[in-house]
Amino acid sequence: MRTTLSVDPRVLAVARARVAAGLDASIGEAVSALALAGIESTQVRSDPEPSTRNGIVLIPSDPGAPVVTDEMVADLLDEE
Repeated sequence: MRTTLSVDPRVLAVARARVAAGLDASIGEAVSALALAGIESTQVRSDPEPSTRNGIVLIPSDPGAPVVTDEMVADLLDEE
């Protein structure tokens, strides 16, 4: 679909960077990806039952959030 939009210069810069990085083929695809990511980040998760592992409730993470490893925790504990 072809539509004319007024886009904030910061959004356009991020969209251009995504195209330059090869994440999207066009500015339109990049802007759509950014808009969809924004929509997904504001939607409330409605899991009927929280996920568990070994009887411990798992806290949901955001897409793209870094994984915390045992080594990272050990390093932080050593700093104390």
